[in-house]
Amino acid sequence: MNNTETFMQTVKKYHNIIIIISGSPDPDAIASAYALKVLLSTVSISSDIVITKKISLSQNRAFVKYLKIPVFYKKTLTPQNYDAYIIPDFQSNIVDGITHHIPCAAHIDHHTKTDTIAVSDFSLIRPDAGSTSSLIALMIKDHAAALGKKDLITASTALMFGIQTDTDKYEHATPVDIEAMHYLSEYSDKKLINKINGIPVSPATMRYYKKAALNRHIYKDWRIYGIGYIDIEHRDSIAITADLLLKKSGKTAVIVYAIVEDKERDGLFLDVSLRSRSENLDINSLVKSISPTGGGRQYKGAYQVKLDYFRICPDRDLLLKAVELTTIERLKRSRDEIYIHTISSIFSSALKRAASFFRK
Repeated sequence: MNNTETFMQTVKKYHNIIIIISGSPDPDAIASAYALKVLLSTVSISSDIVITKKISLSQNRAFVKYLKIPVFYKKTLTPQNYDAYIIPDFQSNIVDGITHHIPCAAHIDHHTKTDTIAVSDFSLIRPDAGSTSSLIALMIKDHAAALGKKDLITASTALMFGIQTDTDKYEHATPVDIEAMHYLSEYSDKKLINKINGIPVSPATMRYYKKAALNRHIYKDWRIYGIGYIDIEHRDSIAITADLLLKKSGKTAVIVYAIVEDKERDGLFLDVSLRSRSENLDINSLVKSISPTGGGRQYKGAYQVKLDYFRICPDRDLLLKAVELTTIERLKRSRDEIYIHTISSIFSSALKRAASFFRK
């Protein structure tokens, strides 16, 4: 059996599945979740798409609105009413309040595999894809005969937009993405995708972009930018700012960080987004060396550090300064450690080649 057949056979034993978007609810995650919901419906499985972080970008909200994707926001997750869960587009399939209470029916992702995972009935992890949407698009292709025309068009449109956003408008598309796009292009609503693309970056994101541009730290071939405090409602602006600054910068890597305030949950955390134009920079390894809960893939990554303990700090400026100094120093050390390791590997390889030459 191929992946699609295995997936469909695996999930048939369940009746109600919760599809959880664990990370930021970006187009790739949302499109993947929606397409999975469509697949599940073909075998009469009920499912809900749930996010634990609100959709902040105006473009992403329009994406959900125009395609009428049923996404439910919940502050906390419980297994009530569900007999299994699915995690798309996230490195780990471990979810507080869910894992160990109900089984993980499927874990589908395109990021580098991590050790922090739970057992899942079906697992499809392919770092050779630029987006999770591409992997699920190929599953839709295999199962298209069971889909109605409307569902096929909506799912194809969502997946095409998901691929576009996660491959930086196809710039970093892999052969897997190209194969998926070739199929989706026949059914996706291109006018709707262009309409969504035409939505400008929000004024809030542009304010943070300008703020970051004024607070930069240059270290060798890296540029590190600080935004300061930011409400969780605008959290995705950190990643968008990193994208914009990379295009403007001639440096190898761009990092944007901010202290995010989640007033609804009384939470505080450092959020860091990394972007690179170098094929040789292993962002996933870099991020994992800083925070095991973070992750990345080629050209981009992110990590978070909880700061809840410091939420009651009476001097916000002092806290911000401490976080800035620590973050910059940690990133500087990580940059040097990576390059020292690279040089050592090159030197070791050269010695082996030389030894081999003299043995001849």
